[in-house]
Amino acid sequence: MALHREHDGAGPHGAGGTRPATRHVDAPAEHVTLSRLVAPRAERSGDRTALSYEGERWTYADLSAAADALAFEMTAAGLSGERVALMLPNRPETVLAYLACFTSGAIAAPLNSRYAPPEIEQALGRARPAWLIVHSSRLEALDEVDPAALAGVRVLVVGGGERYESLAPLLTPHPVPRPKEQASEHPAVLFFTSGSTGIPKGVLHSHSSALAMLTSTSEALGDVDAEDVVQVCEPQVHVSGFIATLTTLMSGGTVVLHDGFDVKRYVAGLLEHRPTLICTHIDILAQLVHAPGASREWFSSLRGVYTGGDTVPAALQREFTELSREPIAVGWGMTEAIWLTVVREPHLERDGCIGSPVTGAEVRADERTGELLVRGPMLMSRYWQDEALTRELMAGGWLHTGDLGSQDADGLWWFRGRLKELIVRRTSKITPGEVEAAIDENTAVAAAAVVAAPDRDEGQVPVAFVVPRHGHSLSAADLLDSLRGRIAEYKLPARVHFLDALPLTASGKIARHDLHEPV
Repeated sequence: MALHREHDGAGPHGAGGTRPATRHVDAPAEHVTLSRLVAPRAERSGDRTALSYEGERWTYADLSAAADALAFEMTAAGLSGERVALMLPNRPETVLAYLACFTSGAIAAPLNSRYAPPEIEQALGRARPAWLIVHSSRLEALDEVDPAALAGVRVLVVGGGERYESLAPLLTPHPVPRPKEQASEHPAVLFFTSGSTGIPKGVLHSHSSALAMLTSTSEALGDVDAEDVVQVCEPQVHVSGFIATLTTLMSGGTVVLHDGFDVKRYVAGLLEHRPTLICTHIDILAQLVHAPGASREWFSSLRGVYTGGDTVPAALQREFTELSREPIAVGWGMTEAIWLTVVREPHLERDGCIGSPVTGAEVRADERTGELLVRGPMLMSRYWQDEALTRELMAGGWLHTGDLGSQDADGLWWFRGRLKELIVRRTSKITPGEVEAAIDENTAVAAAAVVAAPDRDEGQVPVAFVVPRHGHSLSAADLLDSLRGRIAEYKLPARVHFLDALPLTASGKIARHDLHEPV
């Protein structure tokens, strides 16, 4: 049943911010598909607020009409099955681009908006898009990309610029025929995520698996409905911002959109829009708890607080619950398959509880290695242009996650660490290989290794151990300067240590576990 309650941009609860005990239930919504994710809401209650962004209010009718207009242009251009690359910050046009791709059959290919020019060029080479929708703030970086990477690509700009075509005219609503439904296994979205070699993996989701991601996210968040308001600051070009935004819109709720996290702006949003759900990363919750003047009032409209990507330290759980009166619920998943498990009640006896599987998700541990394997309707279709990796990591229909875990006597799953060597800096994943490859290009470097180091504010940071080439002098500042513009800022090592040699294993590989920072 669809749930409906009129509200304005301030949120569904008025100034008091309390969730009503009785909900107002309206008629059942038409069956939702990815091709028509918001259309049923627009047809039945189009004047409801779908998006709130920097003082702008987009109703469901506004959103649906603009997305349909863009989808019409995509269909006319024959983009079904073609990639549409998105290099955009969080803003309404990002949502419109996703919806238009789903309706037209184009494959949305979101790119990290913080990529340096070489990374943009590499991603364009992998995706080979027919269109690129880019924000004007990224045009300077785009100008440094080899023109061959943009050959034959229609570039559409959000936010102005004279060199390329503007996206705005393509969003003008006009009568369009109702599009046909896309087949459930038709490809829908292509995410690029860090791989163990430093080369991004392409994760391809179909219409059915993408819709299953949103459905499982709704269940994990306690069944998102039309009364809910969700404040989103996570990048919408990453799976975290993607599921938070589109799950809310699928359910008829309101998305309050921010481009990135700023404590003062986020708190102002909590007080103005009175969100009912928080679905964000641990470091953001930690910053809120430790912010000057933090009070219960900030969180008084909430019915749930959720996080994923890592386990919640018991100390933070206690601090947050004491302040907000809401425990931090934890979910587990990855770009290849999300949402998989959830635990809503804190387990303070030890860190690492990730809970029980949501409907349709199956989890088991490899008897030999302890690696967690998963399957379910939210599992991706395949890795993009990598049949060998697909066969290796999806053998028998089970995804090898690279995470270690175990199940207790009560049926709860516990996270025990990672097989892979990803560095998770705030919300961003970094592979040592991609940073090491950039360092090795410096002619003054003989060898380098990058490892994760714990950090109170950022969770983890990359730390570099570097052996200078004989006869060359090299400072940490010089090395970091050589890396800027080659890799994204968040991938830059937080610290650099110089060694005479790197420790090696008996087989000649770098012994990363023997690399320790000086006290």
